[in-house]
Amino acid sequence: MNKILFLLLITSFSYAQTISKQVIGSAGLTQSNSNVTLSYTVGEAVVGLMTAGGNQLGNGYYPALDLQTLSIENNILDAQIKVYPNPTTFVLYVSHPEVPAFNIQILDLNGKLIYSGIINRDEPLDVSNFSQGMYLITIENNETNKKNTYKIIKK
Repeated sequence: MNKILFLLLITSFSYAQTISKQVIGSAGLTQSNSNVTLSYTVGEAVVGLMTAGGNQLGNGYYPALDLQTLSIENNILDAQIKVYPNPTTFVLYVSHPEVPAFNIQILDLNGKLIYSGIINRDEPLDVSNFSQGMYLITIENNETNKKNTYKIIKK
């Protein structure tokens, strides 16, 4: 009895289980010519890691794609800009070490334009007549036309 049990254990450990690369899909097709075969499906992703010539293939999806927007324009104004004090009660200042003047737009949270104009660096902007609440301030560099938007609170 012990020999049969030992033989059974040995035979069960001698076979390894493998996971084949399969697709569980509802539709698909395989096309081939003399040197290339292309298979595609609509359904679940392929099981297991697939490589070809040292390159990892997408397992039913493409995580390696680096998708970017079509525009290469960078609209962010240098992060050295400061809008202060926040929250504010009476005045608002905009400063930057190099830029002397800015176009400024102030909108309420509904998108209504409250103020639009040009402000010089470290020049106070009177906001005392604004009602209490939150505002979006878009500041644009006059020289490069780059913009950045800030949120301020008026007490």
